[in-house]
Amino acid sequence: MVGTIAVTGGSGFVGGHLVTHLISQGWRVRALSRKGGADLPGHGEIAYPGALDDLSSLENLIEGADALIHCAGLVKARDRRAFFRINGEATTHLSKLCAASRTCGHFIYLSSLTARMPGLSSYAASKLAGEESLKTQETLKWTIVRPPVVYGPGDRETLKLFKYMKRGVVVAPGSPQSRLSFIYIDDLCAALNALLTLPTGLQRTLEIHDGAANGYDWREIAATASQCLERRVHAFRVPHAAAWPVAAANALLGRAIGYAPMLTPGKLREAYHPDWVSASNPLSELTDWKPNVTILEGFSRSFQWYQREGWL
Repeated sequence: MVGTIAVTGGSGFVGGHLVTHLISQGWRVRALSRKGGADLPGHGEIAYPGALDDLSSLENLIEGADALIHCAGLVKARDRRAFFRINGEATTHLSKLCAASRTCGHFIYLSSLTARMPGLSSYAASKLAGEESLKTQETLKWTIVRPPVVYGPGDRETLKLFKYMKRGVVVAPGSPQSRLSFIYIDDLCAALNALLTLPTGLQRTLEIHDGAANGYDWREIAATASQCLERRVHAFRVPHAAAWPVAAANALLGRAIGYAPMLTPGKLREAYHPDWVSASNPLSELTDWKPNVTILEGFSRSFQWYQREGWL
């Protein structure tokens, strides 16, 4: 397989795994890098210096690329403006560059399942804004992918979940009926690679998951961890009233001292939303992609990696 794929977010959890996967599949890869490749372990030779808010570096990244996979984005920020500057405006710049490019035949945007509920948080609204910017470019061939919870070796966000499970508890927001979908990082990378084999963009928004059509509730997640760890893991529900003061204080402190907290009122509204189950896996009907890693296998691999690396 020969072709040049531009990737944003190559130094992140998803982007780093994706760069490795694409290279293993025979693609030529160029990844946007703030540090000249120092933030792309083992792949410095394919680094393109720059940042999402630097238009000239985005032009260099796109020039001559056959497709773009846009993984980069903010998951936490000091304020709404910062979310929209990166998740919205930078995506708009990229979509215009790809639309004007003579070679870039497919813009794949890695969005978020939260984009279907933009009223919950600034993050969700900014991801939807990024999606909408693609649709305004009449000549652009695009596909939007909304993954659910993505996890696997090297992820520092879901590491918190695994640390709690290691201690014997799953901290469960929302009601016992709340459900959510998961996808293991290798399956997500394979799904994005499958999109590259299509002759053009789908002009569709795809939701994908690990094969569990109805997702999981927190008791099922705790039971899976129990199997992996061979010990009892309990699901412990945290009332919204108990978590809200912490989230509100985080937001105020973040604005006061200029840092971006993860737990904010917006993130809390996301966490307590009862339905984060991916709608379907239409990609399996359009390509030969199918998820291969069950949640039990994915959790087992993740626990083993975190323990081996000393993260747990």
